[in-house]
Amino acid sequence: MKMRKLVLVILLSFFLLPLNAEVFYSSIINASYLSDFALNAFPVSFWGEFGIDKLDLVENLNTKALVRVEAGMAQRTLRQWPEPGSVITDPDDQRRYSVVFSEGLVGFEQGLVTNPDETKKDFLTLSFLIGVRWEQAFGSLHDIQNGDFGGVFDDPIYFPENTEVVGVPELNGNKYSLSNSITIGLDFNNRYSHYLTPEGYDFSIDFVMGPWWLLNSPTIFNTNSYIDYWKMLYTASYTHTIMQQNQEDSEMNLFSLYMNFGLSCQIMFGKAIPQHEMSVNFRGKAIPPRPFITDIKASITLVGPEFLTVGTYPTVTLTMENALAAGALLNSNEEHIGIGFYGTVGARFDLYIMRLFRAYVGVYWDYLSPEGYRSGFDFDFGAYFTATF
Repeated sequence: MKMRKLVLVILLSFFLLPLNAEVFYSSIINASYLSDFALNAFPVSFWGEFGIDKLDLVENLNTKALVRVEAGMAQRTLRQWPEPGSVITDPDDQRRYSVVFSEGLVGFEQGLVTNPDETKKDFLTLSFLIGVRWEQAFGSLHDIQNGDFGGVFDDPIYFPENTEVVGVPELNGNKYSLSNSITIGLDFNNRYSHYLTPEGYDFSIDFVMGPWWLLNSPTIFNTNSYIDYWKMLYTASYTHTIMQQNQEDSEMNLFSLYMNFGLSCQIMFGKAIPQHEMSVNFRGKAIPPRPFITDIKASITLVGPEFLTVGTYPTVTLTMENALAAGALLNSNEEHIGIGFYGTVGARFDLYIMRLFRAYVGVYWDYLSPEGYRSGFDFDFGAYFTATF
């Protein structure tokens, strides 16, 4: 009911807009891919945002009323035993499954500190969002293609009958979940995000609340899934372009070189935390969920030369990444307090075509890999299609 009222307020406000207000819409098609579908190259979900910009409830500071939507499919790996919640340490015992999902967020963003450059966002922005997420899990596409339509969910080793699922709480009962959340965020932005010469820094802090009393009890929507969590997420990044040069007698890039430093830190607790709220990972790998997780990454990237057309170019990136996780395992009956350290170094080659298509191959040495993964040499490759409107 609250979500309906907020949507109604935004729709009615179209008729009460200040003269300088603008209706906006944007979307991006690259939200998620499946490794067992089209070699990770075809997007199977999308993200979009629309609303009213430049409401300017505070003079010289931007106010935006917005709705964000995301829908599609995602692929996940079972990394905790469903019943006790302990980590599945043997990669051969880990099973994949698929999820169909839809998420909507309604709220506003209010500038607090203006930016002298009118082409950039406000320096400091406060956001308040109310979200609803629906998910339905089913067997992986690989299992279905091989005639195993239930996939891991029909395997009693993982999902015994009449047993409460602790390790992955949203997979209880009929594997259907509906969760509600409130997000309060602060975002500081001082970044120039050009694809060839990025420069500047930003950081943000988000408080995300999804307690059981926020209509997340299974008795309300008959979902069999009990959701209860609190999260604080902090992210920061700094990018500096060391040098850049155009091709002779052309505006196309010959080369540019920039460095990047990123930090992600998550503090989370609760009795039943859904997988989609595990925000911090290590080289794209899931970290065993503990109350405190932080990840630090440093990289240097060589871009160019552009060829054929603007936006078509290769990049080579060298990276070093380290992560730490501490505390008792979440979504688990275990009470032992543990600490995990993880580290990797690697190199990746990317080819961008008209900034719509990206193919990549990377090689890595994971000298300290998260539980459930094998340390040592690893590689990945794939392709992404991205369309922004």
